Amino acid sequence: MKTDLLKKICIAVFPLFLIGCCRILRQDENGPYPVVTQVHILYKNEAIETQRDFYHEENIRQILDYLRYIDPYGIPKEDPSQVRGRTYVITLIYSDGSRQVYEQRADQYLRIGNGDWKRIEAHKAQYLSGLYGMMPSDQPPREEPAPPLICPRI
Repeated sequence: MKTDLLKKICIAVFPLFLIGCCRILRQDENGPYPVVTQVHILYKNEAIETQRDFYHEENIRQILDYLRYIDPYGIPKEDPSQVRGRTYVITLIYSDGSRQVYEQRADQYLRIGNGDWKRIEAHKAQYLSGLYGMMPSDQPPREEPAPPLICPRI
């Protein structure tokens, strides 16, 4: 009776063990997950055009939180590329060199990469304007040379 129970437990647990091993192997094959190391924002509004770059973790987190917060929905009937107004082009640059582009237009529309335009709520979209206005560009991180070795005098 105990052996039957042990067999049933082994049969139930073995597939879970295999799934775990496959996941670990797949993760090792792909290497470390890329992380966002820089955010570039281009702002355009008719004749005005400015850009900012963010490298510090706190500033990058604020932009990423905004992109999670915006929550695009539904495809608009009108063509957003013909709409005038402020436009933000947000480019996320990852540690592996890949990029993801978000374009927000007139506080009404958002698209990711070359995907379809989606509607966004204006009151949420305006948050980016305030965020952009408050955050100056970061200085890019510098590769600091290693400090020289100090040898005591004898």
